[in-house]
Amino acid sequence: MLNKIDKIMLGVLLALLVLSGGIHWHLVGEKAVEPELPVAVVVEEAEELPVGTVPDFSSMVDVKAKKSAFFGFLLPMVQKENDTILQNRQRVIALSSQSELTENDQSWLSDMGRKYRMRDVSAFDEIFFGELLTRVDMIPASLALAQSANETAWGTSRFARQGNNFFGQWCFSPGCGIVPGARPQGETYEVQKFEDVAASVSAYMHNLNTNHQYKTLRQLREQRRVSKEPVTGADLAHGLQAYSIRGVEYVEELLSMINSNKLLQYDLNDKG
Repeated sequence: MLNKIDKIMLGVLLALLVLSGGIHWHLVGEKAVEPELPVAVVVEEAEELPVGTVPDFSSMVDVKAKKSAFFGFLLPMVQKENDTILQNRQRVIALSSQSELTENDQSWLSDMGRKYRMRDVSAFDEIFFGELLTRVDMIPASLALAQSANETAWGTSRFARQGNNFFGQWCFSPGCGIVPGARPQGETYEVQKFEDVAASVSAYMHNLNTNHQYKTLRQLREQRRVSKEPVTGADLAHGLQAYSIRGVEYVEELLSMINSNKLLQYDLNDKG
């Protein structure tokens, strides 16, 4: 027979055994399950992910979920770049109405003119401001999202994953990017690599706003501005035949993607 002290000691020993082993055998019904990770460990593991990491879209089996994740990933960067462009546009508009410009204003306008590849930045007259305003303007989110999805197969292409290139931009200096496997012999272009996806978004918009191949797009956008109508991707897509060797077929693909994915909502709700 155990005396009172022995019973107390035995009880303490059994309690210690249960506490020491308890984390390993939680039961749900009759099946043992793995213990839940402590909250601190989960947070630490999440923090180890690199900032700006491109989601693994190729692992997403559900098409609707993949599209939602793709738009959710890219849209904030598109909106942020457009905000920057529109801020500069508002300053250009404000300066265009001033009778006299400070030295600082003239310097800023010259820099903007050179950045947007204007030929003449010597005179800040009506022609200068008119031309600059056709270039310093936003790219509709619907268009950017549709083109990116088209160019990267919804973020799964090698160039998107390895080079943060979400718009198929080329470069022409050796080592500036990734050499396409199907590049014709004698060609020297590469698919440009970017530090992050935001840089790809910025370069894409700057290309549309400056390259002579997209003058029609800029004219279509300016016409909408003059008539005070919303600037939408469905309107500007018609100025992108030169973006792909598929030409009109490429434009029709973009229009179909904008329509089927209901992307116009991002243009009509945009403050630009």
